Amino acid sequence: MTDQHAKIKHYLDQLCSQVKAREVHTDLRDELGNHMEEMMLDKEQEGFTQEEAAMYAIEQMGDPAVVGKSMHRLHRHRMHWGLFIGLIGLATVSLLIMWIFTTNVADVKYQSLYRGHVVYTVIGVTIMLFFIYFDYRKLKRAAWWIYILLNAMLWINPVLSSTYDGINRFWVLPLGFVLDVTTASMWILPLAIGAIMLDKLRSNCNLQSILTYIAMVALPAVLLFLMTDWVRMFLFGTMSIILFGWLTRKWLYTALGAVVTGSVFVLLLFFADQYGGLKRLSVVLNLQENRYGSGYSNYSIIEIIRSAGWWGNGIDTTFDSFKTSYKDYPGVLLIDVFGWSAGILLLVGIIWFVVSMVKMLPRIRDDFGRMILVSITAMFAMQIIYSLAMSTGKVPILSIPFPFIGYGNHLMFDYAMFGLLLGIYRRKDTISKKNDKMRQKVDADPIMSS
Repeated sequence: MTDQHAKIKHYLDQLCSQVKAREVHTDLRDELGNHMEEMMLDKEQEGFTQEEAAMYAIEQMGDPAVVGKSMHRLHRHRMHWGLFIGLIGLATVSLLIMWIFTTNVADVKYQSLYRGHVVYTVIGVTIMLFFIYFDYRKLKRAAWWIYILLNAMLWINPVLSSTYDGINRFWVLPLGFVLDVTTASMWILPLAIGAIMLDKLRSNCNLQSILTYIAMVALPAVLLFLMTDWVRMFLFGTMSIILFGWLTRKWLYTALGAVVTGSVFVLLLFFADQYGGLKRLSVVLNLQENRYGSGYSNYSIIEIIRSAGWWGNGIDTTFDSFKTSYKDYPGVLLIDVFGWSAGILLLVGIIWFVVSMVKMLPRIRDDFGRMILVSITAMFAMQIIYSLAMSTGKVPILSIPFPFIGYGNHLMFDYAMFGLLLGIYRRKDTISKKNDKMRQKVDADPIMSS
């Protein structure tokens, strides 16, 4: 190495020492080093010596500490404080609603639910903080193992889980901890499938890769069907179709796939409906005839919304027989207690929340991060939209919890996925394209990876 190149290297070392995100050091060295080499070459052509050209380039770049600090401001970890504060607002509403419910409900068995709700919230927030600082790119290397593990859990689930509303969903673990296996699969499997198929579908979207994607989606869908968890199966299938369209950009094929999948689902409702799913879908069309039968929940919600008024019935509102199930309808409880004004405020906040997540997409340069962001945002949007619709009583009542607000251990997955989303945003300015390409090349080459 010549003295001139040693000076350039020393300058870049000093500059990079100010940039805490080591992932971008290589990119900065290459970009700024090439720029300095070009300045040196221009000056040498003007008659400068190599040493004079090197000194000129260094002087033109400026103080390495100052330049390094400016680079650090450009390439540093960032928190999306708007979404984070919005999440704190939702968590506060959730805790307030559950406190009101457990304080007013007369049935003793429901009065202890607040403690469990707080525990799930604390565990969820802890997992969220972990994923905010976790390097999400490591998930891509483990995608196959995650896919195999989740399918194995679904396969053995009927043996280990307890039955709830005719569905084997929950594993009761030591210390009373409960794991919702089908919800875990609904969230995680699209991410694993997307990670495995991302490069294949983007670079070579042929019949083989499309059939591979269909097969990878079909396996867990069949397992969810055999477990009769049709809600999670439908959400997983819908998410898989959305993800396929985003990965391939072949929206015509995606639309055809959606039509075929929807037709199969409707046929299943007619010919394999063991637990009255079709009846729940049709009850909203005849609420007056079923107001004290299968349409009782829908009719009760409509009556409560009508009677709430702009400012609600107050915290000490009387809980009738339907209101003992308020933990499943947090939006209805909020409107009953605080009125239509609170419902409108929640709607506006939720719309802002989802739009803010969507606006993150153009800011993420990494394809894998964008894929995760699309999957998480779409899954949240589907659940939020339907939960809001259920709060009107005008749609079939399904076991779709209200993200971040509804009671249940789904809170752990809500917070975990949101932490992963914030973690992607946090690293958006520190992802090195060159390092990613090298890592992909090493992963793809068995000789280099061995």
